[in-house]
Amino acid sequence: MATTLNSASWYRVASLKPSLRPHVKIQRQTFRGQRWYVIQDPASGRYHRFTPEAQLIISLMDGERSLEQIWEIASARLGGDNLTQDDVIRLLAQLHQSDILKGESSPDLREISARADRQARRKLLQRVMNPLALRLPLFDPDRFLSATAPLLRPLFSWIGVLLALLLIGVAVVLAAIHWTELSDNISDRVLATESLLLLVITYPFIKALHELGHGYAAKIWGGEVHEIGVMFLVFIPVPYVDASAATAFASKWRRALVGSAGMLVELLLAALALLFWLNLEPGLAKAFAFNVMLIGGVSTLLFNGNPLLRFDGYYVLSDLIEIPNLAARSNRYIGYLIQRYLFRLTEAVSPVTAPGEARWFLFYGIAAFIYRIFITTTIVLFVASEFFIIGTILAVWALLMMFVWPLAKQLRFLFNSPLLRGKRTHALTVTGLFIAATTALLTLLPVPFATVADGVVMAQEESALHAGTDGVVAELLVSPNAIVKRGQPILRMNDPLLPARVHLVESELKELQIRHAALRVVDPAEAAVAAEKIRHAVAELVLNREREQQMILRSPTSGRVLLQTPQDLEGRFLRQGESVGFVSDLADPRIRVLVPQNAIDLVRERTDAIRVRFADRFDQERSARVTHEIPFVTDQLPTPVFATQGGGEISVDPSDPSGNTALEMLYQLELKLEQPLPAAGVGSRVYVRFGHGEEPIALQAYRKIRQLFLKRFSV
Repeated sequence: MATTLNSASWYRVASLKPSLRPHVKIQRQTFRGQRWYVIQDPASGRYHRFTPEAQLIISLMDGERSLEQIWEIASARLGGDNLTQDDVIRLLAQLHQSDILKGESSPDLREISARADRQARRKLLQRVMNPLALRLPLFDPDRFLSATAPLLRPLFSWIGVLLALLLIGVAVVLAAIHWTELSDNISDRVLATESLLLLVITYPFIKALHELGHGYAAKIWGGEVHEIGVMFLVFIPVPYVDASAATAFASKWRRALVGSAGMLVELLLAALALLFWLNLEPGLAKAFAFNVMLIGGVSTLLFNGNPLLRFDGYYVLSDLIEIPNLAARSNRYIGYLIQRYLFRLTEAVSPVTAPGEARWFLFYGIAAFIYRIFITTTIVLFVASEFFIIGTILAVWALLMMFVWPLAKQLRFLFNSPLLRGKRTHALTVTGLFIAATTALLTLLPVPFATVADGVVMAQEESALHAGTDGVVAELLVSPNAIVKRGQPILRMNDPLLPARVHLVESELKELQIRHAALRVVDPAEAAVAAEKIRHAVAELVLNREREQQMILRSPTSGRVLLQTPQDLEGRFLRQGESVGFVSDLADPRIRVLVPQNAIDLVRERTDAIRVRFADRFDQERSARVTHEIPFVTDQLPTPVFATQGGGEISVDPSDPSGNTALEMLYQLELKLEQPLPAAGVGSRVYVRFGHGEEPIALQAYRKIRQLFLKRFSV
């Protein structure tokens, strides 16, 4: 469609003599090699980005020249690159709507007031539409920051930043060296009541310093900071600072440093806390230092540093890749692709203004949407598990804001937009076909349906090697992993006192027998006492001779010898009944599987095939069958290998020191392979898939959601 320079509405505005308000500031910036101009309105705190062509028009607005004269001057300078008259009218409307344009006549105070009211309502609506992050402005900190900024200026120099990064680097090395101490039993330390209380106290303090980092960085490089307040992030009060003045900075590195200043402050605090933690004795101060490390390190890496969330990492990424307003433009680009290639709107305008932006828009728009669904669902489920009614309200809100409201806007576009004039039937047809195809795909197309569970190779109870008596291991009679037969000696134990005890009992027995023979005729009563002592001595002798035989530990069955820490066995004292290993036939291993309570009915009633893969040979798959089900539900793990700390998938109760109490109820099944496949050893991890045939995705999703509600809320 050809674009004309002239506009039918030009006569309405040609004689106007506009000018910018005196408080407006203009900064030149470069994005991806292209020059842009940012107009800053300190009164409203808003920023507007314009091309050099638009900036030339704006720079000529001095209140003396008419719009006709301005356009003619711009045409002479720019030639074919000049804006069309329609573009100039739209530019004028944008400047007027933003309250940065001053006309010839007196300002319409009623209109200005109405616009201010609309902007206030828009801000309020934005806050209400995001109840997980409500903002409450408190006061203007600009004077305070201006007065104290000189004291901190050295910290915001390149030398200060490099020293901070050096300290953080040293802390990372120290954290790696002491990682075992830092991560040991971390769940217990974090979730303990006193630790949670300290965490709640520490968090706002750290976040206040974080926000001051943004404020001081913006102030030191010439920005103004006029708003500080409290944001209720999932109902937790967290300070915030409006450092949007950095948007007008010409240097992208300064913009990025303002955006990352808060994260640098937190990482610096975490580094200092680590140094204190390593040198403090156990107590309140050490616990406080650990919480500072946890907040400053984990929250920075997982949340503030994540560019898929609209936190610091997003703005830093946007500045470094030189794509301002990345999130909104990504959404517009995806909308442009739909309009241009599905609806065939040749008039659709792409938000891409520089090479390379399209790839970023496509990737970021999709990734951020998926991650936003994930994080919102996680927060809603967490809140609902603690406050069901509030969680339900949040779930309804999330559904409305993320799906219903965007869908309503798209429907309004389809039915009412003048852009679709002449193409509306095609657009509605494409949309209808897409909805029908998606619905059919989700509700009619069968896809594989299965329950996946963790399994572990277990030894038979009768194959365990238990010490028959107390003693010290003197010698291993077979090598570890050797193949042995039933009854074959495995190891020899020693008790230095046992031979002497046997000899003593034998001597006492002979003496008692002689005495009994002498007393039998002369004193029958004493002879009876001696006979009783003889019986006790014989029993003790038999017991000690049995202990002598039990000093040799023999294999209870045929198979492979699997010893626990064989290198440490010799010289180790064993108590009677203590286990030292197993003798197991690993060619036909016994597999124990844990199935969550909410999935046991599917496994029992709808399993048509069981497939097993060993973790050490994942490429080999075998069929299996259930040989036994323990007929009760439990939260106790048969082995710590199932727990997350042991590399498994089952979360355990941090208050249980043994680490064997799961956070959900489980059923235990035992499997046998249809075709033997040797296992690596007892405790080897196994992945088990219970196949349930095929079922549409929608039915599977409904079942998962239903199970989730039953598990979390019992509804």
